[in-house]
Amino acid sequence: MGEKVAHKGLVVVILATAFLFTFSQFLLITAYPTIMNEFDLNATQVQWLTTTFLLTTIIFIPLTGYLSNTFTAKTLVVFSLSFLAVGTVIGGVSPNFGTLILSRVIQAIGAGIILPLVQTILLNVFPYKRRGFAMGLLGSVVNVAPATAPSISGMIIDFFSWRSLHWILLPLIISTLVLAIFVMRNVLEKQETKIDFLSIILSGVGFSFFIFGLSTISVTGFTDILVILPLGIGILSITLFIRRQLSLTIPVLNVKLFRNSSFRLLMVLIFINMMLLLSTETILPMFAQDVLETSAFLSGFLLVPGTILLSVVTIISGNLYDRFGGKKISILGFAFTFVSLILLNTVGMDSSPYWIMVYFCFFMIGFGLTLMTLVTISMNALDDADIPHGSAIVNTVRQFAMTFGVIILTTIISFTTSIMDTSYKVGTYWGITYAFIVMAALALIGLIFTGLMNDEERKS
Repeated sequence: MGEKVAHKGLVVVILATAFLFTFSQFLLITAYPTIMNEFDLNATQVQWLTTTFLLTTIIFIPLTGYLSNTFTAKTLVVFSLSFLAVGTVIGGVSPNFGTLILSRVIQAIGAGIILPLVQTILLNVFPYKRRGFAMGLLGSVVNVAPATAPSISGMIIDFFSWRSLHWILLPLIISTLVLAIFVMRNVLEKQETKIDFLSIILSGVGFSFFIFGLSTISVTGFTDILVILPLGIGILSITLFIRRQLSLTIPVLNVKLFRNSSFRLLMVLIFINMMLLLSTETILPMFAQDVLETSAFLSGFLLVPGTILLSVVTIISGNLYDRFGGKKISILGFAFTFVSLILLNTVGMDSSPYWIMVYFCFFMIGFGLTLMTLVTISMNALDDADIPHGSAIVNTVRQFAMTFGVIILTTIISFTTSIMDTSYKVGTYWGITYAFIVMAALALIGLIFTGLMNDEERKS
């Protein structure tokens, strides 16, 4: 009985920690128009609040295997929550955009360490046959946060400063930190590991330069040296990082797992899914406020029903996976996502903003059916000993996909707005329309690729 209670307490702390990190990651999205006005930023520049967070996590995620085999789970959870608390305080007092960016970097250091660890801990605590439920439980927390944060922040900033968002979050972080000190235990098996600093440098340089190059396209164009050179350095560094992992006896990140064709296909599907999630979460508040001219409160409120549906559907999909496997669930999910993006393209400049609410519900049903289902299948395709590295790869793919998606799609919006000889409102509308067309095409590709999946890796 005592062991079960201890496990329940541990699961509560882990899920609360995952929620807080994911929630903080998306907390400022609805406040972007306000922050743009205060600091005189354009749509591409303000996205660095998201991009910097995601990029920092990408740099730290490959260290997960080394850290989990060097320190206890309790130490890592406490350390990560401490970084989240410090970054939140700095964000709350930020006098300028640079300080706000710094706060995001500090928060993201903790996120990069803890997010892959959360998945690994849950897979170790729950029995094999309940992995679908465990991932559904995690998904109901992690997937709800991106939708909850913009909706709640939209309601708050209509009445208070965007800085107040940090002070509202801080007591929850401190409470979870105190609980972690008393409840967390080490449940991970230690394996031989080494840290290769050259790999870390190559990974950091590669992703940083690649993302910087992409984000500069909307400002300078495709052919500028500030785009070509960073992209070249980034691609070269990432290539060298991968080659080094293949040659190391104990790699920082075991990229050999990509030799597993099922795992490789699932990473493509997860990449597409996460591109669509954050892009939709980012674009819809912008569309509601800048095109339909709603308040920040309403732009956030429009996401609430979808949030509720997501939490319910994610748990249901986890239980359905344990019974039926994941292929049918994933196909249905991508179908919902594709239809929702087509419908979002029908929302015009004079349409009711509540159509966004309806179509976003369809989107979140699709997302709730797919993501944690795909993650569970990908983990079940691996040996248990490979799960820590598999979790790190999944989280790297997820974070990079969100970064890549937001930059590419907001670049489409910014570029369209800048070249159209019309008002900002009309230019933004057409930019968002083109972005949704690209997203619908990606969802269709995901739907087609899902048909290539199989459930053979699902062990009984």
